[in-house]
Amino acid sequence: MLTLTAFSRIIEEMKNGGIKIWILRIALTLACLFAFAWIFSNSLQTGEESSSQSVAVVDTVQKIVGAIAPDSPIATATGEAYDRLHGQIRTIAHFCEFALLGALLVWCYRSYTRDKAFAFLPVALVLLTPLIDECLQTLVGGRGAELFDVFVDSLGGISGCAFAGIVLFLIWCIRRKREGK
Repeated sequence: MLTLTAFSRIIEEMKNGGIKIWILRIALTLACLFAFAWIFSNSLQTGEESSSQSVAVVDTVQKIVGAIAPDSPIATATGEAYDRLHGQIRTIAHFCEFALLGALLVWCYRSYTRDKAFAFLPVALVLLTPLIDECLQTLVGGRGAELFDVFVDSLGGISGCAFAGIVLFLIWCIRRKREGK
């Protein structure tokens, strides 16, 4: 619960030029919530809905690659080659959506505090989310939990956290250099 003291501290911080940080905090928090909603809404699709969505993505990739390199194995994939391509694109999509979540969680956490005591929270969330994600899929027709997906999602999330950490470190280095330290 937001106490009166905490609320007054927020108002005071905003008066002292902190409005930009609050806008950033709100934007990052909303982005994290959107990422969670997106991931979980994908989990709650039936097997048929999920498959048709990913087939549309594969077809789009084939069209784009076909415009650039019409004879490439990606553009001309059919049968088993198409099925492998479909699986690879789904794996890449899993990795990327969790990498995005990991980066957003780290940046969101950092926007609220510099305290390192709970810096494990973004990582813990990004490791817990694939487990919840796969459990949700067992509740939907035509879907099931896959250990490989948990692995790929977790790897993507950790990669996103690492990327965000590197970006924050580079920003810190640039600021120190500008300050002459």
